[in-house]
Amino acid sequence: MDIGNWQEAYDGGSPEAENALFLQLAGKMLDIQEANRKASRREHADRTLHAKMIAGVTDAVLVVDAALPDEFQVGHFRAGATLRAAVRFSNASPFAQPDNSPDMRGVAIKLWPDARASQPQQSEPESQHVHDLLMTNYPVSHARNATQFVDFAVLAQGPRDTFAERLSQRFGESEARRMLDNVRHGARVPESLALERFWSRGAILWGAVPVRFELCPAHGASALAKKFDGENALRDELAQRLSKGDVVFRLALQRFVDEVRTPIEDAAVPWQEADSPPVDIATLTISRRSLDSDEGRRQAQAVADMAFNPWNAPASFRPLGNLNRVRRLVYGESARRWQGRS
Repeated sequence: MDIGNWQEAYDGGSPEAENALFLQLAGKMLDIQEANRKASRREHADRTLHAKMIAGVTDAVLVVDAALPDEFQVGHFRAGATLRAAVRFSNASPFAQPDNSPDMRGVAIKLWPDARASQPQQSEPESQHVHDLLMTNYPVSHARNATQFVDFAVLAQGPRDTFAERLSQRFGESEARRMLDNVRHGARVPESLALERFWSRGAILWGAVPVRFELCPAHGASALAKKFDGENALRDELAQRLSKGDVVFRLALQRFVDEVRTPIEDAAVPWQEADSPPVDIATLTISRRSLDSDEGRRQAQAVADMAFNPWNAPASFRPLGNLNRVRRLVYGESARRWQGRS
């Protein structure tokens, strides 16, 4: 394994040329955000994706393993370190659809590496003082890169009954089938968020090592006897679970192997565990609580107001790959709209 044999390839051959393309793509995504606002008859724009928050807490704890491998001891990820975390669970749709609708689900974690990070100076950007980890409960993206992602989203705005045909005309039959299969397999109704596995899908640089990361239920997690249904089923199930005990996940990393088996630029290629076995590095704990208490509602509102972006991270955890690079611009511009800053 040669972890130094990795590369990023910029659209147009340079960061400047790629950024010019990204500006065009960001404009298309913001147009979709505005179209969704009008379709939902909302006064203000919502998040471009993951509009409905299922649950949010601000006092989760991430404890780094005491036996953390040396190569992963980077920045605030030190053996035995304890980090405060906010956690947002969401449905992936750009519309606030019910929990019992087939959809992908997401988890976003905001870490505060040190005490100073909780109260950054007004002149300093938040991204210098937090570390966001974003994941979805399907291992790979339907889109290989930013252009494919935006084209798919634009085509999805048209009539549903001709979507597959339009997709085939744009990408070819084989690629269109791959993308549709990805979305169909990923869109489902899980029994419990606490039993779901979440993946970063794209890579980030972890010190000197490119990795993908994932979040898995801790050993011993099991289904509740009571079954939940309805538009807030996932929240109700999580609330019931947290009223009885902690919800615990394990954070793991997959190392880059080579550009064939673990590509940086193609977000649609899975990093197979046979090629790069996940290495557990930390435990995320959401402690027992009432989501419906005054404190529970206060924390939920605080998380609802937070913007999450993979580029909210120290330089030693820089996101990698085309699809991640465009997120820096699109997520930032989208957040400025839904937070009412423009």
